[in-house]
Amino acid sequence: MYFQVRVRVDVAKMAEFGAKLREGSLDRSAIRGETYCLADDPAVGFSIWEARDRAEFEAAFAGWKPYYKETEARALITPAEAMTLLAR
Repeated sequence: MYFQVRVRVDVAKMAEFGAKLREGSLDRSAIRGETYCLADDPAVGFSIWEARDRAEFEAAFAGWKPYYKETEARALITPAEAMTLLAR
């Protein structure tokens, strides 16, 4: 499964978050590609995560959650799956 993850960074925890990212202590293995931030609100970021199911995603994402004020994860489907659903 793929998940579109939207987060708002907790600015008060930015230094600690940055340190964790630099030292590599946050598991990035489920993140596909880069994380992108909004130009007009750089505290908001978007990324795509891959996991076997929602439970596996939640376990992988758990270490990241303390550094965010807001999180939203939405399940994604492929374009082919979307076309099948839309054609019904």
